[in-house]
Amino acid sequence: MKTLSKRAQRIMIWWAVTLLLIYGLNLALLFNMVPPPRATLSIEQISDWYAHRHTRIRLGAVIASWTSAFMLPLSVVIAVQLGRLEGGRRVWSPAAGASGVMSSIFLVLPPIFWGVAAYTPSRDPQATALMHELGMLTLATTVQYFIFMFVAVVVFCLRTPTMPHSPFPRWFGYFTAWVGVMFEAGPIAFLTRTGPFAWDGLLVFWAPLTLIVMWISVMVFLLFNAIKHQEDDDEATTTAPILAATA
Repeated sequence: MKTLSKRAQRIMIWWAVTLLLIYGLNLALLFNMVPPPRATLSIEQISDWYAHRHTRIRLGAVIASWTSAFMLPLSVVIAVQLGRLEGGRRVWSPAAGASGVMSSIFLVLPPIFWGVAAYTPSRDPQATALMHELGMLTLATTVQYFIFMFVAVVVFCLRTPTMPHSPFPRWFGYFTAWVGVMFEAGPIAFLTRTGPFAWDGLLVFWAPLTLIVMWISVMVFLLFNAIKHQEDDDEATTTAPILAATA
């Protein structure tokens, strides 16, 4: 049963990684959102931008509808590993799992809004610009749902492990805390169209994008490593009585 659980966790991690890779490539190649259009574009420029890319963007919206929930399977495994350490009446592990569910909602909404903006190229440019801005600002500012997971991970990175082979080392807690602080710059995009706090700026777009890719990559490595060691322990526990009986 324990082996089945570990195998299921591996499947969930690979599921998340696969969806993430497709989502990221889709964002860059079909949506052309890496980098995103400048926040200073006029209504007419935004409308023209969508008119020239409407087929690709609608195809991108289809793919995003299939792949945007990549945080959900990953957060399930994170929650399972947190729950293993938390024990008792669990609080932090459900918070991390719920964080992944909510984050997935706000990762699928921007592609939907962009898809709607591209759906009817002949519509009023103001309506197209509205959907575009709704998509960009949703992507840039809805960061708080990640924070619950970050806080839960930080808590268990910084406390003394209660079980062997924790996937949450102390140094990763400091890194996660830094990522969480950097994410909090996102909502400032509502206040400006230029500079590092614009939706295409260094602190609102490029820094969070780079950091979340790094964070997920490291987290995946730590989870796989911890699961491997946990499997080894389970196998040793299972075979020890057999070896003792045959000795």
